[in-house]
This record gives sequence, structure tokens and C-alpha cells, in this order.
Amino acid sequence: MSTNIPSGTVAASDRHRSALGRALRVTASEKWDLNRRFPVVMTRASGAHVWDTNEKQYVDFTSCSGAAPLGAGYEPVVAHAAAEMRRTGGILPGPLSVHRVELAERLAEIFPIAERTMFFRTGSCATSAAVRLARAFTGVNRVLTSGYHGWHDWQLQDRPGMGLPNRDRDSLDFRYHLDLLDEFASIERVAAVIVTPEVNFFPPDYHQELQRLVHRHGALLIIDEVMTGFRYAFGGYHGAVGLAPDLITLSKGLANGMALSAVAGRADVLSAGEKTYMGNTYQREVTPFAAALSTLEALRDGTALARMREVGEQLIRGLNAVFANRQVAAWAFAWPTMFDVVFANAELGQMFFQQMWARGFLMQYGGRFMPSAAVSNADVKAAVEAAAEALPAAQSQLDSCDDEHDPLAAAIRFAGEHFVASPEAVRRWFIAPAQG
Repeated sequence: MSTNIPSGTVAASDRHRSALGRALRVTASEKWDLNRRFPVVMTRASGAHVWDTNEKQYVDFTSCSGAAPLGAGYEPVVAHAAAEMRRTGGILPGPLSVHRVELAERLAEIFPIAERTMFFRTGSCATSAAVRLARAFTGVNRVLTSGYHGWHDWQLQDRPGMGLPNRDRDSLDFRYHLDLLDEFASIERVAAVIVTPEVNFFPPDYHQELQRLVHRHGALLIIDEVMTGFRYAFGGYHGAVGLAPDLITLSKGLANGMALSAVAGRADVLSAGEKTYMGNTYQREVTPFAAALSTLEALRDGTALARMREVGEQLIRGLNAVFANRQVAAWAFAWPTMFDVVFANAELGQMFFQQMWARGFLMQYGGRFMPSAAVSNADVKAAVEAAAEALPAAQSQLDSCDDEHDPLAAAIRFAGEHFVASPEAVRRWFIAPAQG
């Protein structure tokens, strides 16, 4: 592998360049770890702040990709997890611990559909397990899907160039297009439809119509709440908008940064696990369950979620004011705890966020803005001030900044690129943000 540092990298010193070079030699992907992520080798994080190998400090507006809604190193969670690691040894010989049972009971309180719960480590594991459960329960292999559900072969149907030639051919992407879903489900019986709610592009009415259509065809409905489960509302997106899925998947924010995921839902569907093997060694690990119990306790009263919403609203207002001041066709919009930023000129968007990285603010074009409850008002103020400098700097890098000012056209391109939604679906359901 090449050890050339990607052009977007903001290495500020020989020390950091050396760290990036080492990473590229032995583990890092130029495409996925650097060009598509933040080109920074990090050493530590606390709250909403993170430091690189050069001790440069950044503000994280992603909550560690959504994993730490309370902020990195939230002390009550860390203290409880550390205490339980010492008390229990951290891992037990058998897969049943008091912590696992208590967490399943807690999830049943938060999510009334969660009659039973199975636990895994990553969101990809949870979505793959949900699909297997649906197939085992129904005896049918065909699965329809829209949105990102992880890296496993069954869901790479939307990126044919990335999957193996013999990947799962019984999963089919309907690209959020309900007419296409109806057509596919009319041709062949479907075990389940699994969808990630893209809440900034598709309103609750869309998902309610989706549910009616799925159940009319006799399929199971799986809502992938890996992102929305603890960020849209306490009780998940499905609870907030009145959906009744058969299964949900959970992960980001469940244990505030520790690896834990879950499939929850109807007891009879979960019991289909008896027909197949879904065990995993690290179900025996106690620490993530302890962290999850403390995380859910911290989220229970709604204060943290309210703070995330407040921070998101401040950022949306501030960024949109910067865009309007520069007369740039760009929009920050929709659900404040997990909002999107769309540029009519995607190249300008990429350059803008690279400029923000260089100024110490972790934002990514095409990545969701997911501020944690640890973000301060001063962090937001500094980010908006930096954006006012970053935008003209990014514009100066382009030969021409001419672009159309149609938010719908920009949304269609953005949604097609980032979560493979069809133009027809976006055109029908997207509610364009008000222009400045």
C-alpha cells in the first residue's frame, strides 16, 4: 500500500505525518480511514474534545460516529463499567449474566415492542442477525432493504462493485421507492423489509405508508434504529412516530462508546433463533452491559437528549447564516440531533469541511451531524466563526463556484450518493428546507 498522505490531510507537523505514514503502512485505508473520514491519528478524547498525536485539539460534532451521545469518557458510565470489571472479572464462563438480563428488561421498558432481546457487538452484527431471524421465522429467503445496514455481504446489493461475486443474492434494494417495494413483493414472497429511517429526507408519513405496505404483503418489518434508537427520541424513532415494527436493531449510543448492539422485538420472531446458531463469545463480557445500564439511566430523564437538540439547533442556525451571508447554495436542515448539510456543489462541500478539519472542527460532508450532550455553547460559537472563514477559503480553491439554488435537486443527488435513494422517492417525499 502507498504511504502517500492523501491530499485532504491536515498534518501539521513531522510527528503527525509520521503517524499517518505508519498507519498507512500497517492498517489504514486511504479510501475509508482518511479520505472518507478525518485524516487525523488521534490519541485521546474527553467529552466533545479529541486530541491528535501533535496534541492539537478538535471539537467532535459526530459523537464518535454516534456511539457516545453523552460525550467520550462520560464519568458515571466509565466508573460503573470499571467497577463491574473489577468486581466480576470482566467476562464470565457462561453467556448469562445478571447484567444481560437487567439490560433486556430495561430495553423492554423503553421499547414496548422489545418482548425479547438478543445482544451482539456491532450494528452490522445486529442487522445481519435480524435478517437471519426473519428468514428462520418465515422460512423465506427474500429480503428487501433500503439504507445502510453495515458491511456484511447480504446488504451490499446497493454497491455491486463492493460485494463478492457470490454474495447474498436473496436481498434486494428498493431504494426507498415504495412502488418498487410493492412490485418486488408482488413477484415473490418476502421474509422481511429492513429500512434505515433517513429522517431528514423521509417524513413519518413515509414510514407509516411503508409499514402498511410491508404488512399487506405479509412480510416482517425491521426498523434499523442503530442510529435513531437513542438519538431521535427516547424510545426510538418508531415509538415517536407510531410505528409497530416486528424487530428493531440498536447500537449507537446504547453503551456510550462501548461495543454493544441488540436485536429486539416480538418474542415469537426472536425465538426463531432456536432454529439456527447465533452465539458469540463476547456475550459473556460483562463490561458493555454495565456501561449500557448506566448510559440508559443517564438518558432516562431526557436532559441529555434535550441538550443534543439545543446544540443541533444552534449549529443549524449558525451554519445557515454563514451560507446565506456568502450566498452559497447549501442547507443545514431537519432533525437537530442528527442533521444533514447539503451543498448544491458537492465539491465545494467537501472542501468546506476539509477547511473545518484544519481549523479543529470534526465535520464530514455526507456524514451525519450528531452533536453529543457534551458540546458547549462556546464550541458551537467557535465552529460558526470558523465556518465564516472556512467557506470563502474553500470557494477560493474552486475555479468556479457557480451552482444551482434548487434544494430538491441537491437533495436528490445527495440522497442517491449517500444512501442510494431513488430520485422518484426523494422527489415525492422530501420536504425542502426554507431558503435563507
